[in-house]
Amino acid sequence: MKALRLHAYGKNFYKNLSVEELDRPQPGINDVVIEVDAAALNPVDYKMARGKVKIVLDPPKPFSLGFDVAGTIIAKGMNVLDFKIGDQIYAKVPWSQMGTIATHCLIDQEYLAIVPSSISMQEAAGLPLVGCTVMDSFRIGKLQKGMKILILGGSGGIGSFAIQYAKYLGAEVFTTTSTKNLEWVKALGADHVIDYTKEDYRKKAQGVDFVYDTLGGPHTSRSIRLIQKGGTIISIAGHYDTDTLKEVGVPSIYIRINQMAMSVLLLRMRLKKITYKHVWSQPNREKLEEIARLVDAGKIRPIIDRVYPFEEALDAFYYLQTNRAKGKVVVTIGK
Repeated sequence: MKALRLHAYGKNFYKNLSVEELDRPQPGINDVVIEVDAAALNPVDYKMARGKVKIVLDPPKPFSLGFDVAGTIIAKGMNVLDFKIGDQIYAKVPWSQMGTIATHCLIDQEYLAIVPSSISMQEAAGLPLVGCTVMDSFRIGKLQKGMKILILGGSGGIGSFAIQYAKYLGAEVFTTTSTKNLEWVKALGADHVIDYTKEDYRKKAQGVDFVYDTLGGPHTSRSIRLIQKGGTIISIAGHYDTDTLKEVGVPSIYIRINQMAMSVLLLRMRLKKITYKHVWSQPNREKLEEIARLVDAGKIRPIIDRVYPFEEALDAFYYLQTNRAKGKVVVTIGK
């Protein structure tokens, strides 16, 4: 089999990443082996390649990259009873099985589900991480019908799913995007689309109940000003809360440093009685099956920006980190 492997951290992907020949994995009793049709990239992939997440995960190098995948089962362990050889599945693999940008990969059965019947394998590959992340985020933040939510970055992979899922839940959706993406984002169902190149979203979205922060940086702080008292900020890119760092096993010294760095921000949130949480995706079969039902019912439409062949996977990494993608960036592996 062939797999994309990382040999060193850094910005030069052409130097540090290469496709290599490896032995095909053999399934454990709870695993399946799939022949990969497509793998989707996520920001965590290029951040990992650049060494941005090594505090949380720093496996021995070289190691294989990629989490999102769609493919066909070609082997399975003795405890795998709900899937059969030939099933087309999609998954977000756990960190211990990272390496979906490959011709074959190993997946624990608890992290996969049958591909939605109404979409392609490429579209399915782009759903697991974004779908499960949004579902976890809105569940933790208790987004409900009638609430007003601001989704920062509505044209990205997470943002485009979040708009559709928030509308499915019955929320009134505000979102931000650039001028060129205004009509495209409106078509996803957003009620209020704010052109951040011309308008200040802090004025246009005053008094929302919920902010979904997909951008981080100064946007987490800015969200405090516009959200109503007692509101909720859920972030996937901003400051880490202590509970999240403990959940992913970050050393205590880094937790203390983060607490000091966040002290002013947390004080501002407490004064306004804001609930804050940084969410990491925890995919499983139940969530993937729910996503499949929503897709097949026409409630969620997968959005793909660009598709790259396996031999151009490094170009896909460089494109993704420009943060200009409208939807998902996918690498095709199969024929």
